[in-house]
Amino acid sequence: MKKISIKLPSEKILPLQPGDVQKTSADITKAKNLIGYNPATNFQNGTKKFVEWFLRK
Repeated sequence: MKKISIKLPSEKILPLQPGDVQKTSADITKAKNLIGYNPATNFQNGTKKFVEWFLRK
């Protein structure tokens, strides 16, 4: 976010809250195999587009 945001975000590290996910291993392999899912936007470009959209609102 720091790389694409106009305003630098402030960071405040807090203890984990009940229900927070400590570790994730997201994988789209199953979606690729079952339905041919192939994302056309990478994470960095998608985040940049989201920030631009959000700032327009």
